[in-house]
Amino acid sequence: RRKAERKAAKKARKAARRAQREDASAGQKQCDMCSKSVDLLIRCTYDESQQWKMVCGKCWNKASGGVVDGDSNHPYYRYGGLWKNRRKR
Repeated sequence: RRKAERKAAKKARKAARRAQREDASAGQKQCDMCSKSVDLLIRCTYDESQQWKMVCGKCWNKASGGVVDGDSNHPYYRYGGLWKNRRKR
């Protein structure tokens, strides 16, 4: 009887983990500019506050002017690396 209960509990845990893995949005983070959930974010500063923000690819073009090191029109822009969703399949 205990063995059957243990087995049922184990199956339930496995089913929950499987459901979590199949969730397409698992592990995604939100862009600080547009709040869209994405699998790849760029860490950068782009305003007077000089606070590090995580922005998606589309917003990165607005924040940096589409130039890796920024330009004279984006004086507060500074690149700080990439974040990738490692749970993505």
